[in-house]
Order: sequence, then structure tokens, then C-alpha cells
Amino acid sequence: MPLRVMIVEDEMLLALDLEDMLAEAGHTVVGQASDMAQALSLAEAVGGGVDVAIMDINLARGSNGIETAAALRERWDIPSLFVSGNLDERTRELGASLRPIGFVGKPYAEREVLASLAAMGA
Repeated sequence: MPLRVMIVEDEMLLALDLEDMLAEAGHTVVGQASDMAQALSLAEAVGGGVDVAIMDINLARGSNGIETAAALRERWDIPSLFVSGNLDERTRELGASLRPIGFVGKPYAEREVLASLAAMGA
């Protein structure tokens, strides 16, 4: 099932790579954000019409992926798939309370990200 995906990633090359991968898999990327303010603005602009946010932990301008994921979940019930190189035990505990669809470490394999998204649609 195709999903509407928001990419929240401050490394532009990784965000573009994710966007290409998702498009090739048949998903729709509603937009990219590099920090919390952009992610919330994007969700507002599409009326919360996002099925999942692919969320990095360390974002631009000092914002945090856990806090951003919490705001998206609280305001629009948008779940996150955390894709980050910073998935220590404490971060996973904090993220788990937000009912994410999963955690994928960086560097990631395309199949890991797509399998997590496929499990969500099942």
C-alpha cells in the first residue's frame, strides 16, 4: 500500500536518497524538513495528511527528532520511523513511548527502511 511520507532529515544528500528510494517503491513524499519547525509547518500545510515521518534524531538548528516525533504524534497522530546513527538505549526508550513503527540504524539498508514501512501498511 503506498504511503504518504514526510522526511525529517538535516543531511540533504540522505534526504534526497530517501526520497528517491521511497518514490521508486511507490510511496509519495509529501515533503522534506530539516528541523522541528519545518516538520510542523509541513504537517500543518498538508492538514496532517501524512501516514509516517521518517525521522532522524539530531536535526538542524538544535532541534531533536524525539521532540519532533512527539509533536507530530500528539497533534496529527503521525507515527515515526526513526532512522538515525544515534539510537542508543536511552534514545530508543524515549522513542518507544511515542509508538513508532520502528528504529533503523544508519548507515541503513534500503530493504530495512522499506520493510519497516511495509509492516506498517500490513
